Amino acid sequence: MGKGNRVNKQSISAVLERYQGKPISELGYATVPDFCDSADFLPQIVRFESTLKDVQRPWVVKAILGTVPVGSKILEIGGGEPLVSGFLQQLGYQVTLIDPYDGTGNGPRQYEQFKRTYPKVRILKEYFKKDAPPLTGETFDCIFSVSVLEHIPTEELQSLFEGVAQFLNPGGYSIHCVDDVVEGPTSDWHFHEVREVLALQHRLQNPAISLADARQYAKEQLHALYAQLQKDVETYFLSPLEFYRWKNGISYEEYPFRKIVSVQTCVIKKI
Repeated sequence: MGKGNRVNKQSISAVLERYQGKPISELGYATVPDFCDSADFLPQIVRFESTLKDVQRPWVVKAILGTVPVGSKILEIGGGEPLVSGFLQQLGYQVTLIDPYDGTGNGPRQYEQFKRTYPKVRILKEYFKKDAPPLTGETFDCIFSVSVLEHIPTEELQSLFEGVAQFLNPGGYSIHCVDDVVEGPTSDWHFHEVREVLALQHRLQNPAISLADARQYAKEQLHALYAQLQKDVETYFLSPLEFYRWKNGISYEEYPFRKIVSVQTCVIKKI
């Protein structure tokens, strides 16, 4: 979605007509029908690489179009290459992307290159956190991330969500896709990580609730979600091809297969 890949006005109109104002679930998971819809109608941000991002990037666009009016100020956390941010900017949003561009979580480092390629996206080279200096005095109508939060140590998520609470307007939306190992090695760690994300999302909606109660609520939500997605033939799992790329030369015995899904959460911040 750089300078050489503009979206024409007819395409923008078709995207807005298809997705604007459509209802979005507070909690869900990526599915094959949603991927196929995205491949047909949002090919600009589907790279057909057998990754979870093939379904996550377009879902975030749909979630934002379904909840946040065009023209609103929105912030992407840790976006790397601004594929989603660039597309949303062309749809009419005022977009800021904040990312350290230091390779964290195997992320990119091409800060200067992305600034040149996506000149209309405001790109900040910084970690997102409470009181992040480049964002002083600002607030946004939506804060979102794509495959970022699972790279944040569990004990640091609370601090990150303090930043979300600080910079998100009341009535604004917190929207995230999280890679989640639901079966196989590291599944226990991922359960606790995603539970923490959902608990902190729940507290954005219910600021008076205790963290312990929010965690219990999130635990029940997550167990129910797992039960549903495990028996759903249309659940979008990470492909064996992309797993092989992730393995990156490590022997299969050292890095065996695991079932990985995208957990998707969209909540509104209450006062």
